[in-house]
Amino acid sequence: MAFMLFIVGFIFFVLGLGYLFAPQWILRFNAFMRDTFFKDSVVLLSHKRIGVLLVLLSFIFLMLTQRVHP
Repeated sequence: MAFMLFIVGFIFFVLGLGYLFAPQWILRFNAFMRDTFFKDSVVLLSHKRIGVLLVLLSFIFLMLTQRVHP
């Protein structure tokens, strides 16, 4: 869990630096995400497949963060 928090914190740090020093990178990243992942055709044509994949990945990550106590 601590590693995941570190990764999220690092991503926010990099985004913050991007907003401060290189806003054109943020605009390019935003355009890439909009054109690649958030197109209406992607959502309409393969919503079930993507939804099942995301739910399965979330369960895997949640189970990996659980600590096993003997």
